[in-house]
Amino acid sequence: MLFNNENTDAIQLKSLLRINRAISRVRDLHSLVTLLTSETSKVLGVERSTVFLYSKKTDELWSYVAEGETKEIRFSASQGIAGSVFRNRKTLILPDVANDKRFNSTIDETTGFITRNMITAPIINPSSVCIGVFQVINKRNGNFTLKDAGFLEIVSSETAVTIENVSLLESLKRMFEGLIKALTVSIEARDPLTAGHSFDVTFLAGKIAEYMNIDEDTREAIYYAALLHDYGKLAVPDSILKKPGKLSEDETNILRKHVHHTKIILSSIEFDGNLEKVPLFASQHHERIDGKGYPDGLVGSEISIGGKIIAVADVFEALTAKRHYREPYSLKKTLNLLIAGIGTQFDRDAVFALRNYFLDIGKLQPEEVPVE
Repeated sequence: MLFNNENTDAIQLKSLLRINRAISRVRDLHSLVTLLTSETSKVLGVERSTVFLYSKKTDELWSYVAEGETKEIRFSASQGIAGSVFRNRKTLILPDVANDKRFNSTIDETTGFITRNMITAPIINPSSVCIGVFQVINKRNGNFTLKDAGFLEIVSSETAVTIENVSLLESLKRMFEGLIKALTVSIEARDPLTAGHSFDVTFLAGKIAEYMNIDEDTREAIYYAALLHDYGKLAVPDSILKKPGKLSEDETNILRKHVHHTKIILSSIEFDGNLEKVPLFASQHHERIDGKGYPDGLVGSEISIGGKIIAVADVFEALTAKRHYREPYSLKKTLNLLIAGIGTQFDRDAVFALRNYFLDIGKLQPEEVPVE
């Protein structure tokens, strides 16, 4: 018996370690809570686990993650065993739910699932607010024990902390993205004719990165770098930025300095973690593979992957959009120009990733552009 208890403790500890490792890696809240329910079901040997969260707006409990169910379960927060645990904030072990007057049989009737026994634990966040309940249903072998309830309470506590932390991170991320987009809009407002350029470049850069199988962290950095790649144009006079004809040599040199301004401005922002390369990616979108680009005349592998991708997206958008001095180029003509510039101006993989995207969505036919 002692061996079995020690073995159970080891299994539960390993499960908690897996959960903690996942929390440090995964940013998506639903994925994390799904993992929590899955691990709990395995360790406790139950048929299914469910996390119900509280909606203050409707005064209901609703199934944020419900194993075995595809439809949302929603009911009054004063109803059923879940409602009782939510109100009383105390874990409840029920070996025979059918004989408990608090049991809400309508959920089983609706889902077709038969509940025999369960443990329900409150989910109480670090601010001591009960935000929902965690249920494990139908022990496969034997009856639920106090040890099972203790493990569920630990996981419920992890769930509460996870929900609060991830929700805070998501809120900060929304605020950060809103600020970045506001900065982008301030660039776009300079010239109505080129309005939308940065957003279009961001979309195209995202597709190129996707088709190149770039990792998620780098793709996120490319996303923000693409949004802000022209931010230094705030320092370029309107007389140059909106000039309808060809720029003089002096004017061209002034316009080219926008990349330098972009790097200085973005480097003053404390991008950290996977976003630390945003200033680098944004400032290299005018570098060329042959070293004839600017501002630093980098060659080939000296250019970051973000710089290479944004360069292709930037030129593609510029050529296919109307400008003060010319009409837009066709998709076919633009892609052929990009392909012709492979090895001198553009990165091969980035160009063909864009080509393949347009082939996949049916905007381009294979015979219209060279093959790889």
